[in-house]
Parts: sequence; C-alpha cells; structure tokens
Amino acid sequence: MFSSTPVQTEAQIAGQHSGKSVTITPQAEPIYRELAKLAKSGNYWAQITVNGINQLAAGRLHQNNIFIKPGAAHRGGSEEFVVILPGCRVTAEKQANDGYRILHFEADLNYSELIEKYQRPGLYFAESEGGTWQAKLKKRGTLKAEKNRLVAVCDSGHRDPDKAANIAASRIAEAPFSGGSFRVNGNGFDLHYTPGEKSIGGLKSYKHAIRPLQNQDLHESALLLARTMYEAKDLEGVGWVSEFGGSAVLTQAFKILADQGIKLEKHTAFLVRPTTSPNEAVKTAHAAGLKLDRKFTKTNKLDIVGNRDQLELIYNRFKHENDGLDGYIWTKAVADVVEHGKSLHGGGVLIGSIAAAAGLSASAPAPAAAAAFLTALGKAAAIAGSAIGIGKMGNSMVRAWLPRQHDRIKRKF
Repeated sequence: MFSSTPVQTEAQIAGQHSGKSVTITPQAEPIYRELAKLAKSGNYWAQITVNGINQLAAGRLHQNNIFIKPGAAHRGGSEEFVVILPGCRVTAEKQANDGYRILHFEADLNYSELIEKYQRPGLYFAESEGGTWQAKLKKRGTLKAEKNRLVAVCDSGHRDPDKAANIAASRIAEAPFSGGSFRVNGNGFDLHYTPGEKSIGGLKSYKHAIRPLQNQDLHESALLLARTMYEAKDLEGVGWVSEFGGSAVLTQAFKILADQGIKLEKHTAFLVRPTTSPNEAVKTAHAAGLKLDRKFTKTNKLDIVGNRDQLELIYNRFKHENDGLDGYIWTKAVADVVEHGKSLHGGGVLIGSIAAAAGLSASAPAPAAAAAFLTALGKAAAIAGSAIGIGKMGNSMVRAWLPRQHDRIKRKF
C-alpha cells in the first residue's frame, strides 16, 4: 500500500460573490489571517493592508499604481508582481483567468509598536507647550473634522516627531493660506511624520530628487498619507504643506489618489524649500484636483533642486489653471518667469563668488562641488560663531544650505 500526503487546497479570500477571484497559498494564509484579526480589532494599518488585498478582487490595483512592482511573465499567461503596503510586502500572481493568487506575505505584526517607537510613519497633532512643540500620535490616522486644517508633511532625518514639529512649525507658517505664525502657534497643526536617518532628495540624492515617484523607501509613508487625505477629502479648506524633502511624500500621496480617481477639490497645498522636483508635485496635485493658491512653492535662490524645473512648473500651472481672472492667467505666469529669472541671476552671482573664493572648479561634478562647498561653509560658520559674524552673505548661505544650523542660530537672537 502507498500512503500519500493530502493536497492542501488554496483558500479564496476575496471575490467569492463578485469581482475577480483572489486565492492564497497555504504558506501565506496564516499571516493574512492574523492581519485580518488585527483589522477587525480596529488596527488601522492592518485595515489598509487587508483592504489593499481586497482591491485585487475589485480590479483597482493596476500597473500604473506606484505600489505595484511588476515581475516576469510565466508560461500559461500568469504574471508575478509585488504589492507594497504598510508593514507588508505581498507577492501575488495575476492568472490567465484574470484572477489573482497570493503567493507570499512579508508582514511585521509588531508594526503598531514600531510606530510608538517612531520607527514607522504616522500622523500626529502638534501643539505648543511652554514655547516648545509636542507631537501626539493620532492612532487612527485621521484629521479632526473641522474646516481649514493645516497639515505639515515633514522631511525625514528628524530624531522624533517632537523634533520634527519644532522644525516644521516656522516653515509651514510661510504657506500663504497658513495664517502665519500667530495662527499656527495658537491652533497647532497636524504633522505627517516620516522616519529616517537622513533628509530626502537634494543634491546628495539627486536621482530621487528629480524622480520622487520612484523612491520606494517612501511608499509606505505616502500610502498612509494618502489614506489620511482620502478620509479628509470632504473637509473644507485643508492645507497640505511640505517642508524640504516632505515634498516627495506629498507628491507620491497625490499620485496614489489620482490613480484611483479620487479628487481633493476642497484642499490646497504648498511646498516650502522643496528638495525634490516641484514640477512633479504640481502635476500630481493637478491630477488629484487640488485648488492651488497664487504661489505653490517658496525657494531660496540657492535651492538648486527646488529651482531647477520652475519653468516647467509655471507652464503646467498655466496649462491647467488658466480659467478666469482668478486663475493662473498669462500675466501671472509671465510675472513668475521674470521673478524666477532674477532668482537665477542672483544665485549665479553668489555661487560664482563663493566658488572663486573656495577655489572650486566650475567643471567639477555637482555632488563633489556641493560637498566641498558645504565643508568650507561649515568651517566659516564655526569660525564666525554668530549670525553677526557670518555676515549678510554668509547668513544667506547658511539659511540656504544648512537650514537647521541657521534655525538654531536664529533662535539665540
């Protein structure tokens, strides 16, 4: 007699009654079941993951979604791909019958604990207490249901959300719709926090700076931000303000919503000193239906990444917002082109002066020249020891290239 091991059948987890069938292998099923339990208990990040899997049945996940990484096609018409979700990577297979099969789960069931330790992105409410800002986690990741909420999307590289809030507070007050420092200090603001050891984009990461949608390290944070945006889509007057590399997270979040046909027609946005392409940001903001103010960005004349595609940004704004006297009509576009030209001229003169003083070659590669420049500037600032000693030009350089050091100096005076 021959004994045989029973063949394990694959469970169907979505599409039983309508839509596309979604099955799961026995190896992946236990983790999925645990995630489903967490979702039913109210864990919002688990809910996002389970809903993402269910969207396969609805056919709403497609190759244009930046969280889909297509793989190789196999014989028989199947195609393997990876779905990137908060705390989870799902390897799936699109089958010849148009259904889906979940092959493998990589999930961190301690994701909530990592959020508590500031090791994962999350939404916080920041308020001023005794002159410093304190950030408190909003576990469900949703905004308070009231008009004119102000949300900061911070750069990474901050030690914790409190530090991020203290740095972001003065920067988001520069947005035209923020009401300024008085309103920010009085009402507080919401903060979308992205952990990380270094800032996003800039000359040190130029590839990601000019192609923010391709930065896979930010997908998780952007998905959580997109969910916050979706939950707030009917709130009036929400303002999303990125500071420095937060522009990349904001850009990806707008892209996610646009791909799903979701519009934020009651919302607006602004970029403070973006270190990733502002033109990519404005294109995704248009696609997501936002109504932008007269100004969309604030840059320093030495912000190379923030200024590099401003002409394309101006053109895209004119093309998409040229509707009536209140729109971005040609006179506004021309004024912005002239202003941009002045900034480029001033920046070119200043960079040329510094390069000559430092003995830098104009033909040196940009990252190498920038590194040498920052080193020289850091030494000069250390010798000077104060905002007065740095001088007018030096102060401008510190503000542009070493913003955190500049903020610390400014707070002492």
